[in-house]
Amino acid sequence: MKASKEDAAELALAAMLDALACILIPLDITPARLAQIARASFVKASVKHARVRSSGRPHLARIAAQTGLSRVEVNRLVSSNYSIEQEAESSPRALRVLKAWKASKRYSRGGRAAPLRINGPFPSFESLCREFSGDIPYKVILTELERRTNVKLRKKGSWVSVSNPLKSRAAHQRELANLMFASSLVGEFSDGGSILIRRREKVSAPMNIQNSYVENAIAGRVADLLDNLPQLFVSRSNTSKSRACVNVYTLISTSRPSRKLRS
Repeated sequence: MKASKEDAAELALAAMLDALACILIPLDITPARLAQIARASFVKASVKHARVRSSGRPHLARIAAQTGLSRVEVNRLVSSNYSIEQEAESSPRALRVLKAWKASKRYSRGGRAAPLRINGPFPSFESLCREFSGDIPYKVILTELERRTNVKLRKKGSWVSVSNPLKSRAAHQRELANLMFASSLVGEFSDGGSILIRRREKVSAPMNIQNSYVENAIAGRVADLLDNLPQLFVSRSNTSKSRACVNVYTLISTSRPSRKLRS
């Protein structure tokens, strides 16, 4: 049985969000924050197609009807030029606790987070989490902050203090670069009439050839092609007389099972 168009669209969207979530989690973007950004994006996209009133403002009721948002929220987003304020509840729980630890005068000294006993009555890390982590146990918050290298244990693990993160920002920069590449690529799809070719190839190889050899060979040949594309019509010496004409996106990845989008 084939899925309806609505089901197929939602399955495809779910597959894209599954991949996107793997990028967003290391960037500390939570589902709540994603929803805030999405609402602004939906309104912005609807404004492009909504009838403009004589005042020059977009038809807010029509935008609300398209997006499912209230006219009050649509008006707020349009009036603020789609600005998205960071709400405390939209950040990861561990970072909320860390921020409260640094900001609360009850848990800091001289503007700096004070070392805390892990267990026990106020002031302790346990009481800090009880106030600011919601329903997340303090042990889970502590483990997460340790993973992020935001804290370090002291006095044989009975006390904890804030530390400067030692983890390299390389992973953060990699995920950010992936997100920026993905956003540019999806942006091209939003104007389907300008797409010249959309193609995906899965390359097979004999079992006696190592995957690394195949990967390097293909990546090398594609890289050579891309290096020469900018000079295909225009030489380096007269680039000032050229105009942008075609965008080319290239992604080569190791093969893995594809997610089925139809049932």
